[in-house]
Amino acid sequence: MTPVERARHLDILTDRLGDLLRPGDPSATAGPVTVVTGPVGSGKTTLLQEFARRCVVAGVGFLSASASRSERTVPLEVIRQLFRRAILDAAARDRIGRLLDQAVLRWGEAADEKVLAALTATIGGELLEIATRAPTVLAVDDVQHADGPSLRCLDYLARRVTGLPVLIVLGESPRTRPWHRTVHAELLHPARVHRVRLPLLSPEGTYRVLADRLGAPVARSIADEAHRITGGNPLLVHALADDHSAGGHDRPAPGEAFREAVLSCLYRCEHLVLKTARVLAVTEEPLHGPLLPHLVDLPSELNLRAIDASTSAGLISASGLRHPAIGQAVLDGMTMEERGRLHRAAAELLHDDGAPPVRVAAHLLRTDELNAPWMAQTLLDAGEQALADGDVDRARRFLRRANRDCAEECLRARIRSALARAEWRLDPQAAVPHLLGVATAVRAGHLGSRQAAGPIQYLLWHGQIERAVELIHHLGKRADSDDPGSAAELIVTRAWMATLYPGVPVGGARATREAARDPLTLARVKHRLRGVTLLGAVLERGDAGAVEDAQRTLVTLGLDDEPGMWNAVCAVIAMIYADRLDLAGDWCDRLDAVASARRHRTPRALLAAAAATVAGLRGDLPRARELAEAALHRLSPKGWGVVIGAPLAIRLWTLTCLEEWDEAADCLRTPVPPTLFETPFGLHYLHARGLHALAAGSPEAALADFQLCGQLMTSWRLDLAPLVPWRTESARALLRLGRRQQAEKVIREELDRLRPMHVRHRGAALRVLATVHEGPERIRHLRTAVRLLRQCGARVELAHALTDLGQAQQQAGDLRQARSTSRAARVLAEECGIPVLRPTPPPGRTGPADPGGEPGVLLTGLSDAESQVASLAAQGHTNREIAEQMFLTVSAIEQRLTRIYRKLDVNSRSELAARLRLGR
Repeated sequence: MTPVERARHLDILTDRLGDLLRPGDPSATAGPVTVVTGPVGSGKTTLLQEFARRCVVAGVGFLSASASRSERTVPLEVIRQLFRRAILDAAARDRIGRLLDQAVLRWGEAADEKVLAALTATIGGELLEIATRAPTVLAVDDVQHADGPSLRCLDYLARRVTGLPVLIVLGESPRTRPWHRTVHAELLHPARVHRVRLPLLSPEGTYRVLADRLGAPVARSIADEAHRITGGNPLLVHALADDHSAGGHDRPAPGEAFREAVLSCLYRCEHLVLKTARVLAVTEEPLHGPLLPHLVDLPSELNLRAIDASTSAGLISASGLRHPAIGQAVLDGMTMEERGRLHRAAAELLHDDGAPPVRVAAHLLRTDELNAPWMAQTLLDAGEQALADGDVDRARRFLRRANRDCAEECLRARIRSALARAEWRLDPQAAVPHLLGVATAVRAGHLGSRQAAGPIQYLLWHGQIERAVELIHHLGKRADSDDPGSAAELIVTRAWMATLYPGVPVGGARATREAARDPLTLARVKHRLRGVTLLGAVLERGDAGAVEDAQRTLVTLGLDDEPGMWNAVCAVIAMIYADRLDLAGDWCDRLDAVASARRHRTPRALLAAAAATVAGLRGDLPRARELAEAALHRLSPKGWGVVIGAPLAIRLWTLTCLEEWDEAADCLRTPVPPTLFETPFGLHYLHARGLHALAAGSPEAALADFQLCGQLMTSWRLDLAPLVPWRTESARALLRLGRRQQAEKVIREELDRLRPMHVRHRGAALRVLATVHEGPERIRHLRTAVRLLRQCGARVELAHALTDLGQAQQQAGDLRQARSTSRAARVLAEECGIPVLRPTPPPGRTGPADPGGEPGVLLTGLSDAESQVASLAAQGHTNREIAEQMFLTVSAIEQRLTRIYRKLDVNSRSELAARLRLGR
């Protein structure tokens, strides 16, 4: 069968065969040599095999040989193959065999030119005598690898068969230069040569090959991509079809067959092409890049210009290797030592040429050892540059490699500091093993304030306060007053220490005053502490302009380094404390997109916790729960350090609101570090734990947590309601304990301390104050609370305030308004995901309120609330009427009735009424 896109070329050879059979034709005297030229793998051998079949059919003798690179130094190997395929009697075969053996020996003795010419004439004459007995074709495949003596004999024959019924067909792959230039040029003299050039397959040809192998529908879907991968090399196309059949992928997936085909092509090309392909695979450079001539070990770059698609079987183009799959196949065909030597040589050349450290370090990663002084330093520089660019995975690879082989102590200390920064970005727990070494290096004087700032913050993150304070004091003693950068770093580190652990003294006030006199140091400190400044402005002064400052800060900040990340997170938290939840949520999404693109897990975990807080405050409880759980899953509990208090607090509060008691209990069992309660994160955790205890009917435990918050905040001089409204929550607990007067005192103190911009906290406090009063005074406070809570969008607190207002209106006899208010509360509760709305119980009751005023029928297996629902349903009330009386949602009543039916094994309200009568 004619190979795809080779019919025209086969017809040319067939025409030459026709000329051979017409010796009297003048055209037969023109050029007895036909050369089939094409890249390795283009189908020359297949074409010659098909031509051989046509010769046999035409009754023409066909003598063939195949040259090999491994045998190109064996004299007369090609001629011996031709004689072996000739029809000879035993005597002639023995005689020619002895002649060839003697000739091989004499050629090996480096005889003079006259002797070699005589040998050539003798052997060529024997071959001529055999070829002219009848019409004959002599075919030699891969003639570019033929040995010199054989080429001489073929040239001898080619100069003497003109006009005779002899055709010489040679298969040749283009080379950058022939092995035997002189004899090659004589044999392929243009005057006696016809060339048949085989190109690589076109896209249409690639499709036809694939259609024959895989069917037209599959071929149509993968042909374009297959042509891009293979360049139209038939050998590679067939290999790709084999891999596609084995793998069953939707797209071309180069596999084992493709890899072997690539290596086969390269090994059959000349060695220069193989070396060039290896260098291109290792360096990923273009073909005519500056590194290639040195790594291939050529005297001149001009020698590489002959490498193109024809000499490289279509594997190499001007931009380098045609496809990454080819590069991977080349690498797979190399040993580790070969790859390591090339990477090392490339790194040395790039370093000598002053290339960027990241480019040099990419090769140093794959070398066996770093025994030159500049290598570890280059990896450190590359790692820090990658960190600055936000490519943490790459930075970590550079720094781990440098840390493994670096022996110089000061440099190793700097490497470990940078490595701690890289590890912390992905997993704070992974940075812990490096912190001890960094602390030792600081004490030994190998690291200054700049290199130690990040690791000290990680020590604080993990609650290692004493070690962090020790390092800060140590750095302060030997701080270089002439270095504004070091002084600024030390001041910033102290400021972060005071922010995370407001109760731990760190000193340094004198140094701070001295540094403040230097404008450059002061400017650096202000720049690095923008986030802390924003938090202070919002918490202490309620500064409305701080929100605009936070937006300006976030526009100019990134998450590529610790200062930028911390300042960005602080700016978002400042927006949350300022009750600008819309802006905070938007910035959480935008910053998370940046961190997600760079796969920074730690910033993403922090932003998820902030986003969960925003969702919770906006009343989207299911979303808040989802985000809090996502934040906790992004880092391990140990990895969170003391900051775990933030996501745990919002998750616990959300589960409490959703009445998911089992999950809330699991949340409380999550281990937290003891130093958590020395941080503001501990305040939020205590606040959430107290709210859970209050909802679970343990006001004493709740009051203890709220009062502990107050003690800590007072001792830290951070007694600010936007941080944690501990007085409001303490008043709720006191009311549950029946201590009305004390509760009123505490809540009025809270109202006096709140500023006008604290709308959310004032609305919550007024709701508590309303519980202290009765009658019109209670309704007035609740209406004000509802107005304020609706104004700030505090939907969860608003739903409960509406519930309290509806109950107060019902008790006042305003049933119409009570129903309207209760209905609004239920709608809002459904939107927030609140399963049950209960009015605030009167002072002294620790259990749930009984809105009906009459005790329900208690049955074994039912709770008091379920008994009340069952009683009302048995009396004939609809679900909506029951919901209005109990201040619950309709869906909550439906769920409770389903549980009641299942527990009592009844199927209808009539059966339920009968069962209740039995119960009485």
